[in-house]
Amino acid sequence: VANTIVAAGLPTVVGLQEVENIGILEDIAEHESIAEYGYLPVLIEGTDSRYIDVGYLVRGDKAMILHEEQFPAPEGLTSRPPLLVQAQIGDMKISILNNHFTSMSGGEAATEPRRVAQAAWNASVMGEILTDDESGLLAVMGDLNSFYDAPPIDTLRDAGLVHVFEELPPEARYTYIYEGRSQVLDHILVTPALMERLTRVEILHV
Repeated sequence: VANTIVAAGLPTVVGLQEVENIGILEDIAEHESIAEYGYLPVLIEGTDSRYIDVGYLVRGDKAMILHEEQFPAPEGLTSRPPLLVQAQIGDMKISILNNHFTSMSGGEAATEPRRVAQAAWNASVMGEILTDDESGLLAVMGDLNSFYDAPPIDTLRDAGLVHVFEELPPEARYTYIYEGRSQVLDHILVTPALMERLTRVEILHV
């Protein structure tokens, strides 16, 4: 993981999914290949039966963490709740919601309503975060276990977010290849104000 972070150009904020505990992030941050950049781990335990959570590594030499908060949805909708980190990066105050939506292992059609509800919950949380700043810089990202034009992603679009993959040609919009088919389950959607600051989108295949 540390070597992949290096290959990605040492991002200021790295969002991760399927992390067992914060100790794992601490170990990655201390790896010799990235230790000098002072990555700070962020993770709040959820209730997933497999004990996996979402988390962050934030470069301490480039950003200051302002706030971190978990947003569990009602009625156990999110065993891996959206995890907010707010950070000051130069002149930007940015809010990021990291997610790991329900998988398709029970069948895409059978599990999709739950992912749509999880996306709607993110939209609700986003509205709460941006109450006092409708032009705020916010991203919803993570393993959303949904294809590019699937209803859960459209739910986030309907909430006013823009998919960063729109900057890429259609043939480049994939994050992995499964049984010979290019697919995408990992996404970053941003507010229009953040999209205006976008300079480049690159998918790293390793």
